[in-house]
Amino acid sequence: MTGLAACAAPASQSVPDPGDGPGTGTDPGTGTDPGTGTDPGAGQPISVVVDDLQPGWLVTTSRMTDGSAPSDTTQVSDGSALTLTGAPGDVFVATVTDGAGTLVATQSMRSPCTMARSRQLRVPGEFPTIQAAVDVARPGDTVAVAAGVYTESVKLRPGVCLVGAGARQSFLDAQHQAISLVDLTGAPGSMVSGFTFRGVTMPEGCADRDPFTCSGDWYAAGIYLGGTTWRDPTQDAPPLILGNIFEDNDVGVMLYWRGVAVIRNNLFLANRTGFMANHFQSRTLIANNVFYGNQELAIGNQAAYLDIVENVIAGSDVGIRFEYVQTGFIRCNLFFGNGADQQQDYPGAPRFSIGTDGNLGTDPRFVAADGTGAGDYHLAPGSPAIDAGCSTTSFEPDGTPHDVGAYGGPLASWVAL
Repeated sequence: MTGLAACAAPASQSVPDPGDGPGTGTDPGTGTDPGTGTDPGAGQPISVVVDDLQPGWLVTTSRMTDGSAPSDTTQVSDGSALTLTGAPGDVFVATVTDGAGTLVATQSMRSPCTMARSRQLRVPGEFPTIQAAVDVARPGDTVAVAAGVYTESVKLRPGVCLVGAGARQSFLDAQHQAISLVDLTGAPGSMVSGFTFRGVTMPEGCADRDPFTCSGDWYAAGIYLGGTTWRDPTQDAPPLILGNIFEDNDVGVMLYWRGVAVIRNNLFLANRTGFMANHFQSRTLIANNVFYGNQELAIGNQAAYLDIVENVIAGSDVGIRFEYVQTGFIRCNLFFGNGADQQQDYPGAPRFSIGTDGNLGTDPRFVAADGTGAGDYHLAPGSPAIDAGCSTTSFEPDGTPHDVGAYGGPLASWVAL
């Protein structure tokens, strides 16, 4: 990711207990739907002030509201501050891009961060390791990581933005060890952008390598988020995961036990499992990503409220696997070349159908997809994914409707470099 001038933090069924082994027992939230449970912030509207804007910048609010499809709304700034207000149950993130479509800043509901006043902590110029910089970072600070290969495991702090030099320049490499490269647990309002995450393997101890078998804290992942308090207004400012490549991992991203996140404009390539929601009931947005060549599973949903919108899901044994009864909207995705577009481990009607809700089953026609991070996953001219997104109130930086895939939506202009 280039041009990140400033970074504010971005913006049911009973399920098995998330204990130390394969889930057993009763979930404390049994019988409570994620959209209707008791929210400690109930009755208190959420307001976020987005300031330090310049005329012509685009402010896009991605909003998830209980009972409604997720929505993006783009406003063109005149330079004055904007106040975004939502209901207590909303989850929303504002992304700000300049006239060229370069990400300038992000801000989220209930975030402790402010915008466009970010202190930069540079690795390795000022700090020898990423964790050393994170450990002294304050909410709203940016840890800026230079090009290179880093082999550490990082535990991020609340409201800290972790930004690499670009996904093809800054690498977090597990070297085929069972370690999570970035842990977002306890880091609400944080952001991770501009890295390749690779080489994460499965720990010993679980019955098998199926990410549905044991509770999520058994597993390692490129990015891991777990164990958060559900619907606590001090905890649910969603981390933003954007502009990254997840390649050659057993699990690319693992969300466990009531995490909330916004995951958009990433490439998930040649992992065993691209994204997994394990023992998970909170709401997350997965938008404008490419899942390509993930050998066994692109997206796994155990019991989550996942809004899966405007993604390309191709070349996996299974596109989306559902284990328990899930909610969330599955709209305007493109499926191609999967062994099965969906697998459902419980009886009932399929969760989605090709040809409805904007979901397509056709070749996305990438420029030069080769199953690795060196490929080009932009859409070739004439691709059926061009302008095929869902939003009617948001547009890309060039003024056109959303494309489907990793280079569509409000952050369409990001470059993997």
